This record gives sequence, C-alpha cells and structure tokens, in this order.
Amino acid sequence: MEDLIQRARHGDSPAFVELFEHCKQPMWKAAMAVLGNVDDAADALQETAVKAWRAMPGFAAQSSVDTWLMRILLRTCFDMRRRGAHETPFTVVTGGAGRCECASSAESMLDEAHVLMGRERIPDQDEAMDVRAAVRQLCDDDRLLLTLFYVNDFPTRQIAGILNISEGAVRTRLVRARERFRTIYCGASRQDDVEQEGRVAK
Repeated sequence: MEDLIQRARHGDSPAFVELFEHCKQPMWKAAMAVLGNVDDAADALQETAVKAWRAMPGFAAQSSVDTWLMRILLRTCFDMRRRGAHETPFTVVTGGAGRCECASSAESMLDEAHVLMGRERIPDQDEAMDVRAAVRQLCDDDRLLLTLFYVNDFPTRQIAGILNISEGAVRTRLVRARERFRTIYCGASRQDDVEQEGRVAK
C-alpha cells in the first residue's frame, strides 16, 4: 500500500487507480447512505477520484489514505446535496452493478438489525425490507454513521478521523443512532405482527 501511495504522489496514474479501487467499496456505500441514489453516488465517486488525483501530490499521510479519501468523498456528497441533488430512497437501483452493491448493503443492514436486537441471524426477505424501510427513516447523519460502523466495519477511531470529531462523540452518536433505529424497527415489527394477526383472525 505504501508503495502505491508513493507512486501515486509522484504522478503514477495506474498506481492511483489501484489505490482508489482498493478503497472504492466502502466509499460507494457511504455515498449511497448520504445521497440515496445510485446515479448521484456514482457521480460523487467520479468527482472524488478527480479531486483526490489532483490533491494526491500533497497527501501528507497524517491519516490513512482510506480515511483521507473518505473525507474527500463526504465533502463531495454534502456539496452535491447543497447544490440540489434530489433525494430518493437509497434502496432504489437502476443497474446491475448498483443492484449488487445495494443487495450487499441490505444484507449488512439486516445483520446490523440482528446485532441491535440481539437476535440470531435468520435470512428473511420481508425482514430485510423492514430493515431497509427503517434505515430510510433515519436522518442522514444516523444513516451515514451506521453505514460506516456496521456496513464498512470501520473502528470508532477511524470514523472520528473521517468526521473530524472525537472518538467519544462517535460512540455517543452511535448509541443514539442505534436507539433511533431500534425504535423505528421495533415499531415496524410490532405493526407487522398486528397486521399478521388481523389476517389470521379473518
């Protein structure tokens, strides 16, 4: 990795491409969490690649390269939102590649739900839909934080570096985000149970 960084800093474009590809998956998921749209997320990644390539010679390695790239990506995503990028549910996909990425994220979110609820992991399509619906109702900050922690599996220290906040603040926000997710998800689950009981009664 260090060799790739040094080569990229000195203008080696193939090295930069390899470096960017290595970090692309978590960035894609974070972009989807913030922007909620496959096309916008793809545009954000492309814009991030251009910005990072231009800034690469000045990369001082004060943080890891994936943290550095994620910061650029999130700034790009938030700029896009401010410029009026339209908001659509982040589970909507239009292409084959996007569908694979979203399916993977949905699986991770379902795992997350079982972690939060203390349940054994049992694949269930209806439950996965409930999880996605609950995640959609979260605010952008909560959705991003849970994506970084559960989907991308970033440690709290790295998330703190990405968001430029203290590690303690990350932990506090995670607790609150999990609680908000739990409230929404449990509410949806209870409603489903009531509807199911009603159908059985009929």
